[in-house]
Amino acid sequence: MKILRITLLALTALSFAATAGCGFRDIDKRFFVIAMGIDPADQGAKGYKITLRLAVPSPKVEPGAGNNQVVTMEATSIAEAVRLLKAHVDKEFDFGHCKLFAVGEKLARRDYTDILRWLTRRRDVQSIAYVAIGQPDAASILKVEPKSERYPGNTLFLMFGKDGTQSSYLVPVYLFDFIRRYREHGIDPVLPLIRADKDGYAITRLGVLNKSKLMETLTPGETETYSQIRNQDAKSTVAAVKNGNTMVINVDHIATHFKIANENGEYVLRLWLNVSGIFEEAPLGVYEEDWNQLEALFNQQIASEIKKLFKKMQQAAVDPFGFGLRYRATHPGTEQTWKDWQNLYPDLKFDIKVRVEIEGTGLVK
Repeated sequence: MKILRITLLALTALSFAATAGCGFRDIDKRFFVIAMGIDPADQGAKGYKITLRLAVPSPKVEPGAGNNQVVTMEATSIAEAVRLLKAHVDKEFDFGHCKLFAVGEKLARRDYTDILRWLTRRRDVQSIAYVAIGQPDAASILKVEPKSERYPGNTLFLMFGKDGTQSSYLVPVYLFDFIRRYREHGIDPVLPLIRADKDGYAITRLGVLNKSKLMETLTPGETETYSQIRNQDAKSTVAAVKNGNTMVINVDHIATHFKIANENGEYVLRLWLNVSGIFEEAPLGVYEEDWNQLEALFNQQIASEIKKLFKKMQQAAVDPFGFGLRYRATHPGTEQTWKDWQNLYPDLKFDIKVRVEIEGTGLVK
C-alpha cells in the first residue's frame, strides 16, 4: 500500500511538470487571428507580405463595436513573416479562430502552390476556414472595417457562412475543398473574389484556377450559372429577353445532372437542367401570353449561356465542374484513363437541355 502511494505521488509530480512545460497561454495573453492575407512582397522582392487581422476583445456586442488590429510584415517565407510579427506584439498568435485566408490577386495569377505548404502543415490552421482572392490585394481587404460589424470579422463570416445574406453570386470555398481540388485529377479549384466596396465588401465574381494559378474570372452572371449547375442553388434567378424586355424568374426548385457519352467515336457531354419558379420581373400582361412559348424562350437562352460558359472553361483548359472526375469514375481506374480525358476534353462537344416551368406571375398578372 505504501509503495502504491509513493508511485501515485511520483506520477502526480510528473504530470505537473509536463503541464508546466506545455506552453499554455491564458486567453488574455493571446491574439486571436481572425483573417490572414497573403500577397507577394512589394517592389518585386522575393518572398511574401503577410497581413494579419487580430481580434481585440470588447465587452460591447453592437454595430460598430468590432475592434481589431491589423499588422503587416514582409519576409522570404510565410513562416518567417509570422515569427517576425510576434516581435511586434505583446501576445501569442492563435490561428485556431482564423476563418479566412485571402490570397492577393497578383499572387494567385503568378503561382499559389507555395502557400499550400504552410496552410497544410500548420497544426492550428483549421481545414474549415474559407479561402478567397483579394482584389487588388489581400492587405486592402483585411483593412476594411464595416460600420455594421458587431465583432471582428463578423461581416465576412456572415457572408461566407450564409447565416446572414444568401446570394447565388457568393460561392464559399473551404480550405479542405480547395486542397482537394488542387490535388485531384479531373476537377480544378475555384475561389470567390473579394473587393472593397466603400465601408464593406463586394463578392459577386468567381475565379477559376488550374493546378498552379488563376486562369479565368467569371462575370456575376457566369458565377450564378456555375452555382446553379454545380451546387443546385435554389436561391437564384434565371432571365430571358423578349422584345427588349427582360423577364426574371425567381427559382423555387432546380435540379441538374449530366453524363458523358461516346457517340461513334465522338464524346459528347449531355447536361439536363430543370428549373421551376414564378416571375419576379416581367412586363404587364404576361399572364395572358402563351406560357409554353415563354418557357421555350427561357430554355433556348439559358442553354446558350451555359454552353458559352462551358466553352470558355474548355478554351482556358480548366474544369471547375468536375467533368473529368465523372469520366474517371465511369472508366477503368488507370493512369491511361486520365491521359485519355486530357486528350478528349479540348474537343468535347456539349449538348445542353434546359426545361423551365413557369408556376406563376407573382402578385400582378
